[in-house]
This record gives sequence, structure tokens and C-alpha cells, in this order.
Amino acid sequence: TYQNLFVKSNLSGEFTVINPYLVRDLKDRGLWDEVMLNDLKYYDGSVQQIDRVPDDLKAKYLTAFEIDPRWLVEAASRRQKWIDQAQSLNLYMAEPSGRKLDNLYKLAWVRGLKTTYYLRSMGATGQEKHSVTPRGSADAISAPAASEAPKACSILDPDCEACQ
Repeated sequence: TYQNLFVKSNLSGEFTVINPYLVRDLKDRGLWDEVMLNDLKYYDGSVQQIDRVPDDLKAKYLTAFEIDPRWLVEAASRRQKWIDQAQSLNLYMAEPSGRKLDNLYKLAWVRGLKTTYYLRSMGATGQEKHSVTPRGSADAISAPAASEAPKACSILDPDCEACQ
């Protein structure tokens, strides 16, 4: 999956969505709890830095940026021969550089890929974590003081320039 945890927005609001297969596997091993949920939020859905997640689950639930992009190119090159036109291959690189990109796209060319689609990279700065810290302890954040309600226009106000 792209991420094991993400926020979905629609007209009803924002919802945190967690990979249900990851949750099932963690429950089967007795590892699913509030602390695990907070750890997943803190690490942006990655299980790699959570000590109590077993190595086999870490290997199974890699995020898109944790998979070596050269492996994606190699896998795509093997599929290519059975694809009539082209495939939309997205590449994910957490920290791209000119040298890494050059090597990756040369590999794609040498392997005979007809095309690549998007190159996705992580943001230059990670999202700051103010409300969640690792190991499940939450830092309380005080809400900003409510500001005074703005003055509303009244049709009955003879001095209001907008209402005249």
C-alpha cells in the first residue's frame, strides 16, 4: 500500500483510515492497542520504527517509499513483455537526488520500459507532530482563545454603506 494509515476527507468530515489487514495481523498477535495506533500516527503509518512489530510484519507492510524503486523498475520490466501498450509505473523515492534519478531512469531505459508515470517524493519537511508522541503519550494542546464575533451588517442600520 502507499501508506498503512491516511486521512480521508469527504463531506462528512475527515477520517483516519488504517490498513485493515495490518490491524487484523496485529490483533492476531495481541499487538493492537491504543499505543500501537498512536505509534502508527506518529510514524505516518510506517511500522519500520515500531520496536514491538515483528520483522515478518515489517517486511509485509512496507509503505511505497520503503520499497526500493529499482525493484519496482525490475518488476515492471518483467511484466512489460505481456503488456500491449504501456503501463503506468509510479516510482517512489523518499530523498531524490540528481544521481539517484539518473541511475533509476537509466535502469528503466536499459530494462526496456516504454514509459514511467509519476515520480513521487516525500515533502522537504516532515509534518510536525504536536499532538502525538511515540509510545502513545499525548501532549495536550490548548485551543486558541475564541475571538470576538465579527460585527454583522444590519439592514436597519442607516449608517451602513453596504446596506444602502
